[in-house]
Amino acid sequence: MELLGKQLVPLFPTSLFSGKISDVSACDRAEGKLRALQKSGLGTTDLTAYVTPDDIWKLTEFKEIVDLVMKETNEVLNFLQIKRHSHYISNMWANITHPNHRHHLHIHPNCLLSGILYVKAPKDCGPTVFEDPRPGARIIEPQYTVSTPYNSNRFTVAAEKGRMLIWPSFLLHAVEAGRCKSDEDRIVLAFNIMIRATITSTTACLELK
Repeated sequence: MELLGKQLVPLFPTSLFSGKISDVSACDRAEGKLRALQKSGLGTTDLTAYVTPDDIWKLTEFKEIVDLVMKETNEVLNFLQIKRHSHYISNMWANITHPNHRHHLHIHPNCLLSGILYVKAPKDCGPTVFEDPRPGARIIEPQYTVSTPYNSNRFTVAAEKGRMLIWPSFLLHAVEAGRCKSDEDRIVLAFNIMIRATITSTTACLELK
């Protein structure tokens, strides 16, 4: 399995990696296991969402997705020219929510890359929005003839079954309220990536194991 139509969209000061998996039926297989986890009582449930445990990457049922995540995040790390000994998944979990459920602006701490795979995405369900994290980026905000990913401080990605997004973990993101007319669940599998590395920068040395 691989990602098709891969692209890196410049979203200053970083890049957002996007592509669609070649075997979308993998989403159906993942959904089956996620539903089983939900019924088992593992994870947390409230009035708005079910969240699995955050170590589901260890389950054999998700191996095909784990292999894809490892392969594609390796390519992103190479694109960013990041020195490392290796990389690994530090967390992987899934959210099952109402299609119009929204989630506040946030980041994923204690990791280098983050990503999601849309396992189920009903028409017009909530999109994912990314924002420029620089606090002073809008001190001067000129007008533009056309709003593009190159000059905007926000970038919206519509949810689509089988689409995977990967980004540097400091990038602020949120889920906007959807406009879906059905009650089908919106299911997203999320993951965090960390590296093993020896950083020898002067006055900034660090051993990441």
